[in-house]
Amino acid sequence: MPAAALASDMARESGTDEARRVYAEGVGDFAEWLAAEDEDGIARLCTMVGALVLARGTKGSPISEEILTAAREALTAGGR
Repeated sequence: MPAAALASDMARESGTDEARRVYAEGVGDFAEWLAAEDEDGIARLCTMVGALVLARGTKGSPISEEILTAAREALTAGGR
């Protein structure tokens, strides 16, 4: 799985397009794996990464755990 922590580094990376290409390929492969059963892989990937980034940014506050709980519940709703 491509590391969520690397996403902002990839956006700023100016040294090589190869790093971005490999990262984008990893994101695409992971989304395909997540979508193996129902085509919602990209949406699940965005939910997971977004929740992780927001929870890290609010670490130590009550909203941090609320973000993770809400994402977990959204991702597991309907047997996912």
